[in-house]
Amino acid sequence: MSPALAPRLWAGHLLAVVLVVAAGVLGFWQVDAWQERRAAEAEDVTRADPVPLGEVLGPDDPFPGDRVGQPVTVEGTWLADATRFVSGRVRDGEEGYWMVSPLLLDDGAAIPVVLGWVETPVAAPDWWQASGDLVGWLQPPEGTGTTDTDPGDDVLPQLRTADLVQLVDEDLYGGYVVARDGVAGLPAADLAQLPEAGRFTALRNLLYGVEWWVFGGFALFVWWRWVRDSTHEPEDDADADSTDADSNDESAPDTVTA
Repeated sequence: MSPALAPRLWAGHLLAVVLVVAAGVLGFWQVDAWQERRAAEAEDVTRADPVPLGEVLGPDDPFPGDRVGQPVTVEGTWLADATRFVSGRVRDGEEGYWMVSPLLLDDGAAIPVVLGWVETPVAAPDWWQASGDLVGWLQPPEGTGTTDTDPGDDVLPQLRTADLVQLVDEDLYGGYVVARDGVAGLPAADLAQLPEAGRFTALRNLLYGVEWWVFGGFALFVWWRWVRDSTHEPEDDADADSTDADSNDESAPDTVTA
């Protein structure tokens, strides 16, 4: 049997296992807390009080990256003739379409609005409203590079400003709005993107997690040293001392007595 498995060392082995497992679990717990807090911060932006769209984004402005998911209020006239459907949208595990229509605002530019989710374009309601006044979440335009294989139909593979600008004469905003409550009786669509959390959000939890893992590694090192020292044969040291003594005797010069 290996000397490291001697019964007198079992208590030390057990202690090492407990310390390493505890450090690993606590480390993962802290990292999980770090991820949850970052996700919560992103969702909190979507729960902020709505502000007029003009305070966040103008018709010719680049999309502000720190305002993804910002609730905004919009009011204007629907350009229903430019209504389109965006494919590949999942809601409650079922794939369907977004129903999208531009809303012409008072500044003369239009912003695409996701009215809601439909199972198929055929199942979409035959709606017509002259004006619209709603609250929604602001989202950046999509750009996945997906090609529209049939430009002549009413279905788009992504919600991209370049695709919609060909459908209206008015300027389009560099973003779109997802209606919070749905329009024309449609169920509300899910948000396509959430804002990124700050770089230093819950950083302390992440550092605590790393600290626990370092502690677990240090415990492993101490256990290894202890096992090595505990299983080291004392006879080896005695033999080494005896060999050194013999070497010293052989190298000592003979003493001549007068």
